Amino acid sequence: MIERRKPGWLSLLVLALILAIAAGCASGQNESASQNNGGSPSPSDRTDSQKKTGEKIVFWHYLNDRHDLLVGMANDFKSQTGIEVDVQLFGGDGFKQKIIASAQTNSLPDLMTYFGGAGDLAKLIETKSVMELGGKMGDTFKKFPESVVKAYSYREGNPFNVKDYGTYAVPMDTNNMQFIYNKDLFAQAGITEPPQTWEQLLQAVDKLNAAGITPFATGIGSWVIGPMAAPYEFAYLGEEKLIRVKEGKEPLIGSGYENVLKIFEDLYKHKAFAEGIATMDLPKAEQMFVNGEVAMIFDGSWAIGVFNQMDPNFQHYDVFMPPKPADAAHEVKITGGIGVPLVVSQKTKHQDAVLKFVDYLVAKEQQQKYAEKSFNLPANMEAAKSEGEMSSALRNFSLGMQHVYESAGIYPSPNVDTAMQKGVQLIVIGQSTPDKVLKQMDEALQKALKEKK
Repeated sequence: MIERRKPGWLSLLVLALILAIAAGCASGQNESASQNNGGSPSPSDRTDSQKKTGEKIVFWHYLNDRHDLLVGMANDFKSQTGIEVDVQLFGGDGFKQKIIASAQTNSLPDLMTYFGGAGDLAKLIETKSVMELGGKMGDTFKKFPESVVKAYSYREGNPFNVKDYGTYAVPMDTNNMQFIYNKDLFAQAGITEPPQTWEQLLQAVDKLNAAGITPFATGIGSWVIGPMAAPYEFAYLGEEKLIRVKEGKEPLIGSGYENVLKIFEDLYKHKAFAEGIATMDLPKAEQMFVNGEVAMIFDGSWAIGVFNQMDPNFQHYDVFMPPKPADAAHEVKITGGIGVPLVVSQKTKHQDAVLKFVDYLVAKEQQQKYAEKSFNLPANMEAAKSEGEMSSALRNFSLGMQHVYESAGIYPSPNVDTAMQKGVQLIVIGQSTPDKVLKQMDEALQKALKEKK
């Protein structure tokens, strides 16, 4: 009996063990399925998981005045994504050299604010040090003015001989140059709105003079002449003709360029300029504007931050585009571009995280906050157009980015620009004329073309 029952008891024991194991497995599977919604983590679970990954990216920048702002944004980004951003400041003139040296030793950070022009960045592209971003962030680039995107885009035939075509920098902010006016002084002179045409600008100058207010100052004694002339180069010649004239493919004499020089003569004849204008630099003009000594200044968007440093209480001013003359046939365009480009290392091991942080920095909300706190223009045009907390002056500067030119061409010799600048400095004090200056420019141009042959 015992011998016959022994196999039965063993079978039952084995069966019981199998059932217990199966039940345990089923319980574990059900528990896991309950926690993971059938094996797929819920959005909240994915967020918690991301926050526990401990992923960290390194971000270098040179913006002394914006370090705390960027650290705060990095902290907000971490709270939302769990991705840590180590924001490292390297202020001073050595930042560009640090980037170059780091590229040579394959030790670039994941992300950096680039310090240099398109030609400088081209050298890093040649060494495969930085990442092409246009193919990875197409939707992001739609947020910016096309002219800004092209600043660090390299296409076939580019002057830097970059063969790996594409876009290599995302604009974190932008800048441009326009007229700024003191709203209180305009009101004192009975001027109710900023000039929309060149003729209205001259009328405003006359009204300011009649009210005993000096109308205008800017850095005529420095580099500002070129950016101030540029809108009228485009307005009178148009982009294609302007480029051909500067390259010597069309004659300068008879091109209409004398009208560009006449804008300075117009201002002189209407007594627009502050005393000492011919040798004045931009910081001097900015101080006069903040002090209320002049009603208008031609300056860059960065001037808003300069004004705030000089006098935080000085805020009653606004911005207007260079007014178009009635006899100009083309659109007015202004000097401007990327203020701070963001560049990603080709060697980063955290590509998705880095691109996600870049997207975060240039999103509408962050761009508005960046503009409000730093007084720099948002690159994101949606942020520029929205009714956020930006001042009217900052918003109008931002909207001006839609009118920034891509290329104005270059003369074959800097001597042509020098002749123009020296000539304008004499025009604004009545010691030369547009015709004389144009002839001097043409002589310098013809000489350069002959030497080039």
